[in-house]
Amino acid sequence: MMNTDSRSAAITLATGGFRGGACRAAFTLAMLLVAGAAQAAGAVAEVNPVRHSGGFAKQKNNHVFPASTTPVLLMPRETLTDAEQKIVQQAERLVEANATTALLLVDHGRIVFERYKSPADGQSPLFSQSMSKSLTALVIGNLLCQGKIASLDDRADKYADVLAGSVQGEATIRNLLTMSSGVKDAISSGQQYEGEQLDLAQQRRSSIDVIRQYGLRDTALSGQPQPSGQEFRYNAVDTYALAIVADALGGFFNAFDEAVWQPAGTGQPGYWIFDKSGAAQSASGFSASGRDWARLAMYSLRQLKAGSACMQQFMKEAGSAQLKNSLKRVGARFPAYGYQMWVGDFGGKPSYWWVGYGGQRVGIQPDTEKILVLTSYREDYMDAVYKLFTEFQKP
Repeated sequence: MMNTDSRSAAITLATGGFRGGACRAAFTLAMLLVAGAAQAAGAVAEVNPVRHSGGFAKQKNNHVFPASTTPVLLMPRETLTDAEQKIVQQAERLVEANATTALLLVDHGRIVFERYKSPADGQSPLFSQSMSKSLTALVIGNLLCQGKIASLDDRADKYADVLAGSVQGEATIRNLLTMSSGVKDAISSGQQYEGEQLDLAQQRRSSIDVIRQYGLRDTALSGQPQPSGQEFRYNAVDTYALAIVADALGGFFNAFDEAVWQPAGTGQPGYWIFDKSGAAQSASGFSASGRDWARLAMYSLRQLKAGSACMQQFMKEAGSAQLKNSLKRVGARFPAYGYQMWVGDFGGKPSYWWVGYGGQRVGIQPDTEKILVLTSYREDYMDAVYKLFTEFQKP
């Protein structure tokens, strides 16, 4: 599930120790070629643990969000049941045996389990990869419910002139949320071309540049242009377009801070990488502490259960199946996609998931209000993660 930063993040960031543009460029090109071959061969998704445990947040091109002025207390549960103690033991084994950097299990706002492993700790801003896509959806939901977006069935270019003439501009906002704009299929985990995410992260291009040059309508399936709204295709350009709409309606970063980050009651600063134009790298790029990822998940539950009638409806749709993941090119363990969120069914209880390349996960089960937060640097043990989440749902 390579997202905006996807494989580029994993590979490119390894160049941090090099000095000199030519050396770095040569190394990056070589690594991209190697990574492309590895991806084709079905290699396990892997990322740089140091960069993902605070390194990304140190980049100068980060918009910094201050901690909330009213942080939500997130305290450990004082007494665990026998069943919870077994879950804790299972979680401990999972962390010890795998490339986990952070794992939290939260039940109704109380921490049942919390563990970090070097190079991460409780203060580390943990890089999200494509989990950022789900946060972008929360921004759009709030703009809808504030009346700044009249309908999810409006075309995106109604709000953002810069999208006029593009596949994303012709698509409705709902199509963009469900990644069904009709854009040509990504070549690898959301990227329309090799190095897309690297170009954005290093400010060589902007997201609108990528949309205009590479966000083309597909004709591969029938020989005819692919209509919007028919097929889920995992990509980053649809997410870029959502952030561009938000920028046209008062600013993506402002909307995220005011409607999501501050109300979530976060306890530490958050960081979001911006591209050449100053726009959010919305399909990835966000870093937050482990507890703040849990607080963001708790915020989404509050919106689902106690938000305005509009936000309750938006979150109900966002976290439930809107389009089937029919071809399973990405996200094979998830049968469907909502609004920039994956829809899972682990243990018979529907859940929605924020998912990022290399083993970044937030799983949220609305009925039990149980949350899993995971960051990793190697994505080779997700079946064990889903098994843990299944067991965690049991009484």
